Amino acid sequence: MSDKFIDPRSGSEHGTGERLFRSESARDLFTTLYKRRGLYWTVLIVFAAAFYFFAMRLPEKYTATARVRFDSRLEREVTQDPDNPERFRYRMMTAPDVAAEIQLFQAREVRAKVAENPEVFQERPYRNMPEWDSRSDEEKQAAWMRYLFGGFSAEGIPNTNLVVLKFEDWSAQRAALLANLLGEAYVDHRTQPSDGQQKKIDALTIGRDEAREAFQKAITELDQFRRDNKLNSNSASDEVSKLQESRGTLAVRLAESQSALAGMLARFNSVSAVDSERQDLIKALPEISSNDLIKNLEEEIRIARARYNREMLRSTEEHDPAKLMKQELDDAHTRHNDAVQAAFEGLLYQLQTGIDEKSAEVEAFRQQLAATDAEIARLADVQPQLDQFVVDYDAKREAYQLAQKRLSAAEASGAQLPEVQVSLAGRAAVPNDRSMPPPVWLISVLAVALGLFLALTTVFVAGYLDRTLDTPGEAERELGLPVLATIQNERGFQRKRRKRR
Repeated sequence: MSDKFIDPRSGSEHGTGERLFRSESARDLFTTLYKRRGLYWTVLIVFAAAFYFFAMRLPEKYTATARVRFDSRLEREVTQDPDNPERFRYRMMTAPDVAAEIQLFQAREVRAKVAENPEVFQERPYRNMPEWDSRSDEEKQAAWMRYLFGGFSAEGIPNTNLVVLKFEDWSAQRAALLANLLGEAYVDHRTQPSDGQQKKIDALTIGRDEAREAFQKAITELDQFRRDNKLNSNSASDEVSKLQESRGTLAVRLAESQSALAGMLARFNSVSAVDSERQDLIKALPEISSNDLIKNLEEEIRIARARYNREMLRSTEEHDPAKLMKQELDDAHTRHNDAVQAAFEGLLYQLQTGIDEKSAEVEAFRQQLAATDAEIARLADVQPQLDQFVVDYDAKREAYQLAQKRLSAAEASGAQLPEVQVSLAGRAAVPNDRSMPPPVWLISVLAVALGLFLALTTVFVAGYLDRTLDTPGEAERELGLPVLATIQNERGFQRKRRKRR
């Protein structure tokens, strides 16, 4: 039997091994489909219905989109200037720079800033998470770290410096919130100084803080020493100069007080030397003669004596009016003498009191002079210690100022500038349409298309595995002999006739 045959319907040559699904003509294909139409429709309907059912039962998910714009990147240049060995400048970011930055959107630091937000980690990331409220904050944050890693994606827009941030969540409002928080966290993370720059700033800051602590300690020690030694300034020589000026003033006042005391003693001795029985000598004293009471009493004696003298011109001493006037004159003399004696004693007491007060004043001036001399001597002894404290204070102050100057210079030179200038170009809005499951029309189209494909595949596979000869062409190809006639299946013919009736 020949290995080749000629199909009388097509006139082409075929090898017995070159057959697919046992049919190569359009009639054979349609015959296979018609014969297995029940299987075809069953597979199509069942698969389409199952696909539609499971697709509609997919969990709802919403995708929020935010945009981040990259402007420039910081570059460091080495200069020949010894005072400013480094120079920083920004350059525009290229597409490779933006592509490299996309890898950092999933950085742990970015997700950690969002996961540590109390507004975020208090809620459960997935719908079904039992006993969420009983978990610790660390466990909640760890769950959110895993959830953010799975729902977050970043894609660059070609030929631009924009990156699209997408976050998928089962809540539209939360999807927009998380997309914005992730964008803000990334911008905040990348606008911080780089590790090398930050280490330099940290080292200078630590040096500045240590210098400041040493300076404050020197200030405290110097102030404590000044308080302990009762100093008003950082120079003992200034204090000594002031004390010497005060001592000169005290010496002058002491000399004046001593001179006044000597005069008061001389006056007291001269007054006390007067005989207290000699009224004429007592009244000769300036303090007594200027006494108003004594002057009034003398005037009263003069008047009484004049009246008595006039009365004696008219009567004798034995007459009552004369006696009465004589008695008034004697009483006036008695009062006058008593007043003179009291004034004399008061003068002595006054002079003695003045001497005592002036003596006390002189003694006080002497004590102040002695204290001033002792203070001058003490200051001379503490001067070396004070100088040492002042030198240490000046050294610590200069060290602190130098450390502060270095830190300020580092900050001004760009060491604290962000490595990348990036901003949130567009905030995510609350999505109105869900991303999962797809729309009903799309699910229907996919269900029908995939059902058709699967039904056709099932029919052809079943036809390929079926060994029966359904068409004359299959018989000729299998047997290698031409078909002379065909006999219709009587059972099938009778069933068709009954159906027609």
